[in-house]
Amino acid sequence: MYLVVKCALILCAALAAHGYPMQTTDVIFHLFTPTNPTVSQPLLPSIVSISMSSFSNSRKTIIAIHSDGDDVSGNFVAHVVPAHLRAEDVNILVVDWSRGSFGYSVGVANVPQLGDLVADFVNILINSFGYNVNLIRIVGFGLGAHAAGAASRKINGVVPHIVALDPPLLGWTHNPHKLKADDAAFVEVLHTSAGAYGYGGPMGKIDFYANGGTEQPMCGEDYTCSHLYAYVYYGESITADATNAAKFVGRACASRDDAEQLNCDGNRDATFGGTAVKSTESGIYVFLTNLRPPFALG
Repeated sequence: MYLVVKCALILCAALAAHGYPMQTTDVIFHLFTPTNPTVSQPLLPSIVSISMSSFSNSRKTIIAIHSDGDDVSGNFVAHVVPAHLRAEDVNILVVDWSRGSFGYSVGVANVPQLGDLVADFVNILINSFGYNVNLIRIVGFGLGAHAAGAASRKINGVVPHIVALDPPLLGWTHNPHKLKADDAAFVEVLHTSAGAYGYGGPMGKIDFYANGGTEQPMCGEDYTCSHLYAYVYYGESITADATNAAKFVGRACASRDDAEQLNCDGNRDATFGGTAVKSTESGIYVFLTNLRPPFALG
């Protein structure tokens, strides 16, 4: 065990060594709204830039943070933005940090800096525009899930809801900047490649293990594939609210092991994703899916 822990710490140090000082220009905030649903308005963290945009103080705001090797044109954004705009009248701020996440090790090292930059932008909204922090949801995929926690800790006020989509494992076991259950009033975590690519243990107030959390049935042992299904399920969960379709209803589990072995017999009383802000649900849950869309079984 000591050797495993020692190796993990060495790995964390090696990953951190690949970071570099990020500048405000290394992150672009792409604003999508009902008036510009397909072409974003790129924003900088300044009062002038935000004032000239279609950002609305009266709307809820979804902050979407991608993982390494991705950008605003990637599949994560393609699933999240249209789904939310179909279901809600919202501002969506896509955080493009591709300059600081072109490789996994670079991305791991730069997550704390990204959190600071995202928080700085949100604090301008709060301090200069009077925006209500209670209208914010942060959705992070992969490294973006850890960044969601890092940002939320620095935002003025308590963010009500973080949705963390398959936070990764490598470099995070002993990383002090990893996502934590108290980073927001409610931290909701979805595991789709747990213990392989994704973090295995519970991380939030509520943790959902899709199809046991490790392998998605349409992927087999391709854990990269299983990892990507986290945002596919999330996008469908949002769209379901607009179309009254089946939802991802979870069954309570006594432990992570029970969830991974599909050996759960608790109540089916929690639903993954969706547009509602959650507050009372907690624990470990499992849900099964179809092999093809729509994936939710209800």
